[in-house]
Amino acid sequence: MQSTSFGLQQMKREQVKEVLACLDDERRVFRYFRDRYCFDLMEFEMDRQGYESIKVAELKAGSLGRYLQKPVVAQALKHCANGLVSKQDLQTLWSKDLLPFYVSLSSWGEADRGWDQTSRNQCNLVLQLNFDGKHDEQYRKLVKPDDDYGPFEYWGHPVQKGNRKTMSWIRMDIDFDTNEVLIEEIQSDWLRNASSALACVKSRRAKKPSLKPRDVYGDILGDFEDLESYVEQTLAPYRKIWAEASMLAALRLIRDELGLSTVYYHSFDTGKKLKDVCGAPPRSMYTQLPKQFGFEETGDAPDFLVSDKFARRCIKAIHNPRWFRRFV
Repeated sequence: MQSTSFGLQQMKREQVKEVLACLDDERRVFRYFRDRYCFDLMEFEMDRQGYESIKVAELKAGSLGRYLQKPVVAQALKHCANGLVSKQDLQTLWSKDLLPFYVSLSSWGEADRGWDQTSRNQCNLVLQLNFDGKHDEQYRKLVKPDDDYGPFEYWGHPVQKGNRKTMSWIRMDIDFDTNEVLIEEIQSDWLRNASSALACVKSRRAKKPSLKPRDVYGDILGDFEDLESYVEQTLAPYRKIWAEASMLAALRLIRDELGLSTVYYHSFDTGKKLKDVCGAPPRSMYTQLPKQFGFEETGDAPDFLVSDKFARRCIKAIHNPRWFRRFV
């Protein structure tokens, strides 16, 4: 899809609605397998250098060399003729172990910083990565949820409501004038809540073996063995890839559909303070994940934050503020 230009200055709610009106009328399918992002980062780098093809040896010697050590990548590149890999090749080298998702877009934020946890006290664009029909069938069969509002979702967050179930969501503050995106948050309520529910039921059953999941969670009508099967087997492949799949889905949207190239991501301490977050989000999401995707740490804030009076005041109150940045 061609990139879209909006000429917006700030992500206010009416402006986010304009973005959604332009982009959210298409059915998007996003397929992912573990470490797929390595192939996409190679594509980004080839585009950046203006290459249609590149020598595998050159990739190994450059900044992408560490990704070529991944078994799925090393195995795939063995099939490249003459030691050359083209952008077209990258799309044919995928693993067959694909997990399909449906992508939807939404908005988040009512200018209530304490609740919204937005850096500019503005509205965010949200990408939702939703489970496919095969997962949903297993979910209904094993968990037997009591109604559409299932036991593992939280409608107080920007997720799909009703039949479509959101595995994870990504909030983004976007500025088309500065060509920048700040990824505010990547989160999965579903996977965390499912694991917590099973752990709670297991703990209670240790004292009372006859206890059923519905005795603890009234909206889980399935038996304990079925709940255990769903959480430990059905969700197992999703737990392995959800964070990297979410990040890649966001980068592809930013690059391919929004037409933006400079992507920022919060560091743990700066993001927590700037967004006024209570509690402690998973540290790995703000340390390991951005480094995994080739983000580099920087003390330079996004230009649109520096030009925003509210955000600028908050940044000045933070000792040694840091972000992660990469270009796509």
